[in-house]
Amino acid sequence: MVTPKIKSFYQELPQSTAAELVINILPVLEEIRRWGINKVLTAYPNFFELLLKQLKKNNAAELFKQNPAAANLTSDLLWEGIAGEMEKKSESQGILLKATRKMRINIEASDSPFKNHFLVQEGKIKGGSGLLHFQDEDFRFMGPTATLIDLLLGELPLGFYNLQLQTAGHSGWLPRISPIIRQINKIIKGGGE
Repeated sequence: MVTPKIKSFYQELPQSTAAELVINILPVLEEIRRWGINKVLTAYPNFFELLLKQLKKNNAAELFKQNPAAANLTSDLLWEGIAGEMEKKSESQGILLKATRKMRINIEASDSPFKNHFLVQEGKIKGGSGLLHFQDEDFRFMGPTATLIDLLLGELPLGFYNLQLQTAGHSGWLPRISPIIRQINKIIKGGGE
């Protein structure tokens, strides 16, 4: 079970307007942080898919510019949830364990404070808001907030021919990162084993 506030936010999310999201997102995300994102994902496996799609539909870049704390909390909860779900799934575990080298990836929006990172090491993934120091990153995805949301949702082809999505780092990283990104897409969409 989740709190009534989280339940009503989730139920109303598909119809939420930009104005409603601006008002509701931060208090609800703070409640989710207190309650526990993995409890929310147990109740609503597709919570992040709905949230990210609604944010994109309602100009996420503008919302995050007005409310940088919401951008940071969205990132922190997203990566905490992904890490928790991937730990539970043997398919995810297998993919993470195949990453023989440590991976440090930054994801940076060009038009909003939506900046986050993830690390893969020793069969585990973790991430959060903010960027790793550029000297520590192996690879970076950059682009408009909406494009990065598409990347997280798996609605954007990976590759250098995609002009909206820019990358920095050796192209040899992409074949290593791609299976992990696909697994992240599955988790965000509530997909299981």
